[in-house]
Order: sequence, then structure tokens, then C-alpha cells
Amino acid sequence: MTTEVVDTHAHVSLPDDGRFARSGLFPDAPSFTAPVEDLLAKMESAGVDRAVLIQPSIYGFDHSYLMQCLAEYPERFAGIVLGDHHNPAFLDELEALVGKGPVRGIRFAPLNSPGRGWFEPSIEPMASAAARLDLTINLLITPNWLPVADQWIERHPELTIVIDHLARPDLSETSRENACTALLCLARHDNVHVKLSALPELSAVAYPHQDVWDCVRACVDAFGAERLLWGSDYPFTAGGGSYADSLTVLDQILPDLPAADRQSIVAGTARRLYRLPGH
Repeated sequence: MTTEVVDTHAHVSLPDDGRFARSGLFPDAPSFTAPVEDLLAKMESAGVDRAVLIQPSIYGFDHSYLMQCLAEYPERFAGIVLGDHHNPAFLDELEALVGKGPVRGIRFAPLNSPGRGWFEPSIEPMASAAARLDLTINLLITPNWLPVADQWIERHPELTIVIDHLARPDLSETSRENACTALLCLARHDNVHVKLSALPELSAVAYPHQDVWDCVRACVDAFGAERLLWGSDYPFTAGGGSYADSLTVLDQILPDLPAADRQSIVAGTARRLYRLPGH
């Protein structure tokens, strides 16, 4: 049986040569150059069929390069845009973006901009638009944001929520035991899904990154494979190993996972949530 693989978390950007302006809106966001052709080469070598492209914060709310990639490779990629709830015109822009290509979600990014009033009333028009347009809400958050996110999610059972990077737990020796406790509390919400993404980046130890194992296994137990998704966080895999390592580490962590559950994590859940074409 041929196994499909979908990378649900990758970023692409071009050199800062004026073709697509880097905004400076989020000065703490990482700066990088990773053209989409480089990602496609990495996907080919690792046996990855499709990917979900996440709008990088270095471009702010200018989605031009993301949309170019979706237009050039509509069968390979879907896209997640960065939500701008302080701009009244963004809702019209969102509808236009959805009409131009396979945009499948909106990202809220408290990690990059904690002062922008995430989960406050100003976010509600964007949440309503996500429900109407069948878009996922993707949360870039850390554990300290989870209690307020939990309350907001409680009020929005109609939304499909995806937590990026296991909510970026602190895996230091002093806190590893309880690193994912707040995240696991979200499992009671049927509409919450978790990306098992950026595993090499989250880890403080070499491959096979044993400090992430307990969190990943706890998520499998709490959420079930049908609410989990694999993602690389390309190009930030480079610091933790190869692009392929971010996928093969799953088999190190979950060697006895049934084949059907593995297929859900590496493709099936992503195909359903992001409405991707069949394999």
C-alpha cells in the first residue's frame, strides 16, 4: 500500500531583494530565505506528497508570495494566512484570498505579537468569517496562553482549531514532566487538533529527540490519531537535523502505532481539515 504524507507546517520566502517586501511588523520573528523550490526538493527526497504553507511573519500581512506559490503548485500546497483583526479591510481581503487559491486557514500568532489583543472581542468578526468560509483557526501559542485560549475555544465549538507545535512546551529537565499538562486539557474539546510539528526544533537533545517523546505519546493518548497532524516547521528543521528527521522521528517515538493511526497523523487528518485532494 502506498503511504501518503502531508507536511502540515512549512514556511517559504525569497531572498530580501525587493521582489516581496519584508515588513518588519514582527521584529522578533525569525528571518530566513527558503524558496518554494527548495522545499519541493526536500519533500521529494523525504517522500512527502503535499504541504501546508504557513504565512511567515517576516512578510507580515502581505500574502503575495504565499499566493504565488499556491497558484504555481495548487496540487502540492494549501495555505494558511496570517489574521489581521485590527484591520477592518482584512475580512474582504480574506474572501479575496480564498477565491484566488487553496487557502484553508487563518493563523493567530500570540507568540509573535502578544500585545495585539488575541482572544478579545476584536477577534470575533474573523472567527465568524472562518466558520463561514470553512477555514481552520491555527494557533501559534505557548503554554501560558493555553488557559485563555481554552476559554475562547469553549465559546466556539463551531470552529476547527489547530494548535501549532504542541503549543511549544518547555522541555527543560525541571519542567518536562508537566510540560504538556495544559495542552492535554484541551482534548475535551472535540474541535481541537494538535500538530506534532517542529519536533527537532523543540528538542534540546540530538536525534531521536527523546525529550519530546513523552509529550507526543501523551497527545496520542489524549487526542487520538484522528486529531493529530505531523509537520516539519521547515526551514527551521535545519538546526535539529535533516528535513526527513522531523518525519522519521515519529516512528522512533511511536514504533507500535497501528498503520491506520500513523496514516491519520501523517496525512489523513490533514487531508480532512485542509480539504486536500486525494492521494
